[in-house]
Amino acid sequence: MKNIAIAMLLLLLLSVFLEPVVELMYLGKEKVVLGSALSNAARSARDRSLNYEFHRNLDAVVDEEKFVEYFAKAFSDALKLTWTNEGLSSRELTFESTNDKYNEFTVTVEFTEEKNEITELITTKVELKAQSEYKFQTKYLRLAEDAGQDVAYQLESQREFTLSVKN
Repeated sequence: MKNIAIAMLLLLLLSVFLEPVVELMYLGKEKVVLGSALSNAARSARDRSLNYEFHRNLDAVVDEEKFVEYFAKAFSDALKLTWTNEGLSSRELTFESTNDKYNEFTVTVEFTEEKNEITELITTKVELKAQSEYKFQTKYLRLAEDAGQDVAYQLESQREFTLSVKN
């Protein structure tokens, strides 16, 4: 009987110690998914939003409104989200989860146009930063969050793209 009690206690302690490890694996997966969604959406928007009339001079001038629109569409499709501030000319995009898998995402888009003094070519830098409060997957951490404990974690990914036209 004593051995059964010890085994049950060890099983309980092992589950308490393994839950955070499992949560870290989930967190790593979500970071990879967020980073790849951000990169793929930006790549899609980049290809579709460059102004082609400037290509003759090898200048990379981006139509910012088109970039934001194409990016938001691709990002929301990749993570199964809904773009909530659609139509606003804002550089801070908000997305809500359609299947309650994620909390609200906020993506900040910043454009910087630079002219190279030597070659006189225009390049555009796009900085993207996505962040959301992480929604825990395991039972113990969800219980800790519901109990009002300070266990919140900010899920965040940042990318910078330099858009240029090469001959």
